[in-house]
Amino acid sequence: MKVRKLMVISVLFALVLAGCAPAATPTPAPPPPTVLPPTVPPPTVPPPTPTPAKRVVVVWHGDAEPVARITENLIQTEFNKLYPDIEVKYELAPEPFKEKLLVAIPAGTGPDLFEWNHDWIGTFVKAGLLEPIDDLVTVKLEEQFVESAFKAGQYEGRLYTLPISAEAGAFAWNKDLLGSRPVPKTTDELVALMAEFKAQGYYGISFPMVPFLASGFIHAYGGWLWDDATKTLGVNSPGTKMAMEWMLKTFKPYMSDDPSWDPQVVLFTEKKAPFAVNGPWMTGSWRDAGIDFGIAPLPEISEIGRKPEPYMGVKSIYMTKGVRDKEAAFTFMVWATTSRERILQRATQLGYIPVLKEALVLPEIQEDPIISGFAQQVALGRPMSSSPEMVAVWGPFDEALRAIFTGAKPVDKALDDAQAEILEAIKEIQ
Repeated sequence: MKVRKLMVISVLFALVLAGCAPAATPTPAPPPPTVLPPTVPPPTVPPPTPTPAKRVVVVWHGDAEPVARITENLIQTEFNKLYPDIEVKYELAPEPFKEKLLVAIPAGTGPDLFEWNHDWIGTFVKAGLLEPIDDLVTVKLEEQFVESAFKAGQYEGRLYTLPISAEAGAFAWNKDLLGSRPVPKTTDELVALMAEFKAQGYYGISFPMVPFLASGFIHAYGGWLWDDATKTLGVNSPGTKMAMEWMLKTFKPYMSDDPSWDPQVVLFTEKKAPFAVNGPWMTGSWRDAGIDFGIAPLPEISEIGRKPEPYMGVKSIYMTKGVRDKEAAFTFMVWATTSRERILQRATQLGYIPVLKEALVLPEIQEDPIISGFAQQVALGRPMSSSPEMVAVWGPFDEALRAIFTGAKPVDKALDDAQAEILEAIKEIQ
């Protein structure tokens, strides 16, 4: 009985304890998984495209400022718009031009192109310093030029230059000084007028004694400097000596004492002489000086009844052996010789005779008296030799002219000395 009672009490005690225990905390449900939005990569921005480097063409020229200004302006306003990927550096060549080229081209510091008369072709070809352009010239391009001018760029069967213009020394007069007097057609008429002006305190004529300008009178007297056909030198030939004696007698009394280029040129530019013998490269300077001038062929030589036959040069553009970008350089060559605006401005402003057929038929060309005067003289001219031997002639003959007109040497001595010096130089060339 006691045992049963004890068991009941134990059960009751256990129930009491259970009732006093805290309620169980329910386990919370796990949170739903976090769903992130898909990752969107930022837009891909391509790197900036680098501006391609311009193709550079270096051009050397020997032109006076008024001549060069035309091309410099047109490179900016015309060429750069047509060919924005090409940068042209149009630079005045260092002096002495030829000698600098002969050193700079093989050294890799020279120009890609240069502009000069055609007479340097032979020398630079023999030295291996020119790049032929036959493979670049089409028949269509060739047909745009006067034939004789185009062929002036050929040497020993290859083509090395394209022609820009033709030029020759002609006779100029100051219209204000000459007044109503007739323009002299003969040297007798010219001498009479030179004497008249000298008596009034002027010089009679501006005549730089350089071979290119003296050549017309030499040829008229049967003399010559270098003959391509016969390969002979005629600096001291009888005809050359006769011409020099005549020129000394005819012009020296009416010139200033110094016969070299600058002292002679300034006489006409400063209106100290009514007449000049010079070429189209001077017309820009004469206009800048405010001179109203006319151009005509050189007067006929009264003593022999012959008209002077001066050297005719073809201003050309050459490609050098060291050309950096042949295609870009040739692009400029073509533009420089076929740009109608360049050819027209050089003609109308400076008197350079066009050899681009398209330009020759323009009214501005056909009706211009300055261009017409130079064109008449070019028609009477003789093309300069482009043989290497001719290059050896210029320096010694220039010195001979200076010696004759300063009185340092008589004609015979000056020309004999020049002949001997040139022959020695030619031996070295050959």
